[in-house]
Amino acid sequence: MNQPYQAPVSDVAAATQEQTYHPKMFSASGRIGRMRYFVYGAVMSVIFYAVLAIAMGIIAAVSGGLEQAQQGGGVVILGFLYFAMIIALLVFSVIFMVRRLNDFNASGWLSLLLLVPIANLIMMLLLLFKKGSPSGNDYGPAPVPNSGRVKGVFAVMLVLWVLFFVGGIVAAISIPAYQDYMQRAEAGQQMEFSDY
Repeated sequence: MNQPYQAPVSDVAAATQEQTYHPKMFSASGRIGRMRYFVYGAVMSVIFYAVLAIAMGIIAAVSGGLEQAQQGGGVVILGFLYFAMIIALLVFSVIFMVRRLNDFNASGWLSLLLLVPIANLIMMLLLLFKKGSPSGNDYGPAPVPNSGRVKGVFAVMLVLWVLFFVGGIVAAISIPAYQDYMQRAEAGQQMEFSDY
């Protein structure tokens, strides 16, 4: 029976429970956090280079070596594959950026700032380091906490990235120093032989 003076009834438990969702890597909608953004971008890069390496190996094996592949049509096929992979990588990069911007309640149109010098550096720092909204926002519910697999891939990729960065710095310092050392050693040997 409908009583007009009865207090309204609400489901308090359902209202206080936060909604979350499990993000999928190849989805174009939803939100992703900082760690997933890094991991998804790294995984896409690994897929890109793996497909390219496999294609180069197949073309080299079919045509009898890289030199003959360059003379034949292998380079053209590899060029088309490379172009298609670059387009796919660009599309997924934009999708990941939009989803990351949506995580901290910003419009995906801000991803166009990556085309503006200086603003692109600030935008990349925001994408990598700005914390997302802890609960639902205008772009959907918060993603579930990162799984152990996401954390593991993040740790491995971060260690590889740091090693690559440090290795690049060490190589940039040590290779010219070694070349200078070798030139001095050769000049010293030539002086010794010229004395005789």
